[in-house]
Amino acid sequence: MEPISAFAVRKKYLDQHFEQYVAFTRLLLSLATGSFSLLAAFSGNLLSSAQYVALAKTSFPLLLVSMLCGLFVQYRLVTRPLRDLAEVDRLLEHAERTGSQEPIIHRRVPSRLERLFFQCQALSFLSAFILLVAYAVSWQAT
Repeated sequence: MEPISAFAVRKKYLDQHFEQYVAFTRLLLSLATGSFSLLAAFSGNLLSSAQYVALAKTSFPLLLVSMLCGLFVQYRLVTRPLRDLAEVDRLLEHAERTGSQEPIIHRRVPSRLERLFFQCQALSFLSAFILLVAYAVSWQAT
């Protein structure tokens, strides 16, 4: 069996992480959009109970924040190849100017901004989901 370089292993894991990252943020975006739509469609019936209506009303802005953060993350993911290509071009130009024979290493890790918006998307969705479940349980009990 042929040994695998640390760079190849790291690249493999980063590629797997990227695929899961893209799929998960799309899932959260879809769930938030669907929840927001359902809540808006049935708001007349669901929001008739004045006792716990604040729980449901609080979930609206949280779902909206989740959707907006998800859209931002998706935008960054779509434009990432262009940014990566510009970075690789810059590294290639530098290597050609200096005559370097070293391999060019470019790591594709999510930026701090992407991680922040992804965490905001996930936390706001989870908060809204918990509020909606609490509202549904209390609504059924009345």
